[in-house]
Parts: sequence; structure tokens; C-alpha cells
Amino acid sequence: MKRFRVKLHGENLLLNLDGEFRKFGFYATKFVKAENPQEAEKIAAILIHQSPNLRDTVVNENNYRLTFNIEEVEEVNLLKFLAKNSTTSFEFYPEDEE
Repeated sequence: MKRFRVKLHGENLLLNLDGEFRKFGFYATKFVKAENPQEAEKIAAILIHQSPNLRDTVVNENNYRLTFNIEEVEEVNLLKFLAKNSTTSFEFYPEDEE
């Protein structure tokens, strides 16, 4: 099984900040084991959707659907994979200030 770093870009993330709803985008990086890059993309997408960092803060309803696309998939060596495997890094930005 190979090891991959998958970078994703998400949009239309609705968050409640002090009673005010605002749309945010995000960049996320996930490290996964997979047979090939296509499988790595699918696994990373599932893991991002299941991430407590998103699940517990998002207030999206049906009319605000969270979307994301894969920015990059790169095979990584064992050392890099082990150093980063347990973390998912998120960078959020306000969509209305792009």
C-alpha cells in the first residue's frame, strides 16, 4: 500500500460566528494509505467529511452545500507519512473577503 498527501480546497462552508452566519472556504491536507492516487482522493474526501473539525462547527443547510475539490495528490515517503499521519491541517478564510 502506498502513502499519499492529499490537498483539498473547500468552499461554501457556513459558520456561526457570534450569532452571525458567514461563508468560509478552507484548505485541508490529509495523509492516507491507498493503492493509487484515485483511491487516495476518495479516502481523503470521506475523511474530510467525517472530520470533527468540520462536523462540529458547520451549520450548512441544504441551500448551502459544502463543496470541495482535490488540489493535489502526492506520494510521500514513510517518514513524512508517519510524522503527519494523525493530523489534518485546516486553513479557513472568509469567502466574502476574497
